[in-house]
Amino acid sequence: MPVDRNTIKLLRIPFSFFLAPLFLFAYSQAEVVVHRQALWSFLIIHFLVYPASNGYNSYVDRDEDSIGGLEKPPLPTRDLFYLTIFLDVAATVLALVFVNTLFAFCLVLYIGASRAYSSRQIRLKKYPVLGFLTVVIFQGAFTYYMSIAGISGGALRLDTANIFVLLGCSFQIAGAYPLTQVYQHEQDLRDGVVTLSYKLGYIGTFAFTAAMFVLCNVFYYLYFTTRELGMIFYIVQVFFIPIVIWFGIWFSLVWKDRRQANFRNTMRMNWVAAICMNSCFIVLIIINRIPLSYLSSIETAVPEYGYAQETLTDFYLRSTDDLNTRRKIRIVAAKTGIEKRYSVIPDFDRNPEEFQFFNRNATLLPEPTLSERMQLYQKHATALSRKAIEQIPGFEQIKRNITHLITVTCTGLFAPGLDVELMRELRLNPAIQRSSVNFMGCNAAILALKNADAICKSHANAKVLVVCTELCTIHFQKRYNDDYLLSNMIFGDGAAALLVSSQPDDRYLHPVKIDGFNSMVLHNGYSDMAWQLSETGFIMNLSSYVPDLIRENIRPMLKAVGLKPEDYRHWAVHPGGKRIVDDFATALELDKCLLGPTYNVLKNYGNMSSPTVLFVLKEVLETAKPEHLGNRIFAAAFGPGLSIETMQLRYVHA
Repeated sequence: MPVDRNTIKLLRIPFSFFLAPLFLFAYSQAEVVVHRQALWSFLIIHFLVYPASNGYNSYVDRDEDSIGGLEKPPLPTRDLFYLTIFLDVAATVLALVFVNTLFAFCLVLYIGASRAYSSRQIRLKKYPVLGFLTVVIFQGAFTYYMSIAGISGGALRLDTANIFVLLGCSFQIAGAYPLTQVYQHEQDLRDGVVTLSYKLGYIGTFAFTAAMFVLCNVFYYLYFTTRELGMIFYIVQVFFIPIVIWFGIWFSLVWKDRRQANFRNTMRMNWVAAICMNSCFIVLIIINRIPLSYLSSIETAVPEYGYAQETLTDFYLRSTDDLNTRRKIRIVAAKTGIEKRYSVIPDFDRNPEEFQFFNRNATLLPEPTLSERMQLYQKHATALSRKAIEQIPGFEQIKRNITHLITVTCTGLFAPGLDVELMRELRLNPAIQRSSVNFMGCNAAILALKNADAICKSHANAKVLVVCTELCTIHFQKRYNDDYLLSNMIFGDGAAALLVSSQPDDRYLHPVKIDGFNSMVLHNGYSDMAWQLSETGFIMNLSSYVPDLIRENIRPMLKAVGLKPEDYRHWAVHPGGKRIVDDFATALELDKCLLGPTYNVLKNYGNMSSPTVLFVLKEVLETAKPEHLGNRIFAAAFGPGLSIETMQLRYVHA
């Protein structure tokens, strides 16, 4: 089918520039971008659907005076009609093949509304209010929804924030559309079309536009503040300034001379608005496409030997004949809030003659040496780590794409270390970037996540595997001082593995974005939590003052960095001990039910050092509900120093 130059001109393809802002806005706000589909969506909308809509409108109206983008439009021919049909069909087919069904369905609805607006049989445009609403809905909210469907490959979730943005988009079009009609009153009347702009009059059109843009800004403000992106709203306002200035100048000209409501001034308004808004949303794309970091998966593992707290207490009791010591052991055990712990050691429920690790007598003397304990660590740490890692969904398929490996431990060391062992046994990429967080205690998982977060924000395609493995029970000591009584009665073994990446996935109901970290070292607690090497293993010092230090300092710490406990709905707190958790809740005036996952992990596993907070966080994430979208999560853990490490996360769109 031959197509002449005038027919192409009536498609007004350059006019798509004026209609591009909402697509760019949608692209900037999409939590997930499928880049190939996004590109096809942009091309289909702006080079097929919009031109077909323009061409069909010109064919039906047969305009002789100026129309949007053309001061002197040529007369249409039948070829224009056939070309618009071809473009609409091509758009639908390409959408089905290269984008997705939802996007194609939205296109069909948009095309249908566009035809109904212009066609002589229906002619929605001749009704001032109905025609106006058709444009406002389909070029506003519906276009944003359709764009998200194409960009992200799924439907926009209609939560409160997104309802605000849909309303903002429609009010943006509601403000712009009457201005595009302000110079066409006479031409529209000749065609039997009574527009809203004609009903409002010249001055009324400007007043109406101003009111619509105020409402547009109100809903954009609500949208960005609901998503806690208030600064983005103010960035948008900066780009609105030139639009407001030209709008004011044009209004003053029309106030003095109605002839200033003409084609050329309208096009100037279109150009100023389109340049500013397209630039604004491109800036938002750049801001929002800066790599972020997301928790993709958390998996946990424990050794095969699980012991009731009573069993472990009996084992400890049998190691001494001193009645006062035995009484203190029972008192401490009763207050731990622990029902079960796990260990790589099979001895805790056996008779002395059956021991495999400890010396075969009830006194446990002589105690295992540091070397023997490290041999046991090396024997079991890699296997336990693998047990957690291999539960990550699709690990075999994604493991070659892992770019970084961070291992965490404070209960054993050897070289080549746990990182190299995991690379070898799991057949990870031999060029993987690896690092280790060693001997930093119970809050080391958050320190590792801080490193992973920095990596993901520096590398757009980063995928970081973090592995925390602790075998605390191999350092069981025949000691009875008050501090060590608690250590022997609360620590267990466990491992946790998680992926941190710069793109969200659908492992959980809502992807979880890392928002930030905060840290504080309390030097007055320097000796209250310590971890020393000795000839008979690692010696843990955990004084009874630790809960007091945390209780006295956690609220001032949060206040100093501007964090408010009431802003957080979900809490993943390291269960360093029952009193630590109780005092943490008291200090922040938290209902203890908010710390349910923390108490559950303490009860069922004890304190496993670094992986423990990840056990808690896993339980928090697995109980997510649809209404949790946008909610914040606060994680905290405590380590030697005395140090407090915190992490803030947020449920975001899938």
